[in-house]
Amino acid sequence: MRTRTTITRFVLLLMTLCGIGQAIAQNPDTKVNTQVASELHFRWNSAQLDSAYLTNHTALQQLASQIEALGTAAIDSVVIASQASPEGLRRHNERLAQRRAATMRSYMQQHYPALADRLRITADGESWSQLRHRIANDARLSTRSVQRLLAIIDDPESSIETKKWRLEHDPLWYYLYTTHYPQIRNSMVCLVYFHEIQRCEPLALATSQPTAPLRPTELPELSPVLQARDTLTVALKSNLLYDAATALNIELEVPIGEHFSVAAEYLFPWWEQSNKYCFQVLELGFEGRYWFRRQSHATALRGWFIGPYVMSGMYDLQYKDELNYQGEFWSTGLSAGYALPLGKRLNLELSLSVGYLSTAYRHYFPADDYSELFRDEKRGRTSYFGPTKAKVALVWPLHFSYKKGGQR
Repeated sequence: MRTRTTITRFVLLLMTLCGIGQAIAQNPDTKVNTQVASELHFRWNSAQLDSAYLTNHTALQQLASQIEALGTAAIDSVVIASQASPEGLRRHNERLAQRRAATMRSYMQQHYPALADRLRITADGESWSQLRHRIANDARLSTRSVQRLLAIIDDPESSIETKKWRLEHDPLWYYLYTTHYPQIRNSMVCLVYFHEIQRCEPLALATSQPTAPLRPTELPELSPVLQARDTLTVALKSNLLYDAATALNIELEVPIGEHFSVAAEYLFPWWEQSNKYCFQVLELGFEGRYWFRRQSHATALRGWFIGPYVMSGMYDLQYKDELNYQGEFWSTGLSAGYALPLGKRLNLELSLSVGYLSTAYRHYFPADDYSELFRDEKRGRTSYFGPTKAKVALVWPLHFSYKKGGQR
């Protein structure tokens, strides 16, 4: 009963915003009937309607069945509210909700042209109300957990950004992100009519389960062809300690699953000055990591990690006549560290690597006026075990949506 009451209030609010309440004001005896005909879901950061995603196929079938049962002549309005899950930048989510609203408008105009002039489309931005409703009615959560999460959402002293940050650092964040957030990236389609006819059972907001199975033939063919989509996260990184020492470097890291990632690092300072100073290093390294905290798109590459590394390279280092060595090296060992959010789009990574390093070296010395360099017989190989590199890295996670699979 609570779910139905919430839906009714939501629909009536949309009716008021869209001007549908004028008919009621002019004729108080008018009996208004509404139905939440369908609840359609969108993939993360996508405004494309995918019929194969979650319960969209059944929802579209049910929408077609209900419109057919009512008849287009009996339908006064079709109210569609599109929303985005409350994560990331609010402005981006508002634009995303608008694109989803435009998608639903195009779909309705294409498949139900008789209702094109009766569409009432609104983009409600981030769906905080749906998130709150789902948390408050989640029987799998303890009373203490529900109270803690609702206190974050309802806190009048906290900004939207602060609420998001607190949710993302809550112990139940991964549960919320995988269970509730996909359900509230949606567009709700409400049919409004003024005639007493046989009702179709509405979909409940708090569940996305179909009320009755419908025949696949009842769903209009979707055009254009819809594609399933997924998201790839790639982090672009630079070690600020190396940068401060004029050692240009770049690193790419890609999450794999919920706990693992792989990274490739390239170090390339390459400069010299009049045979007196030289700082030339070419290094290529690879690292695998285990993240103790489950990873998601919103919290990619954050928290504690540990993993093996291997690197190899060559160098030419000279400082006047005090340091004059060329050589090749390799190293392998273990890295561990912690990454934390830095602002809205960046992370800051702190890590230390400990391992075994082996290098073959050759010594040289300069002439008194540094006009020439001379190699001597001082050469050999040395090994070392201990700290091999430290990192204070700036991390920029980038998210790329791509098509998954073929036509549907």
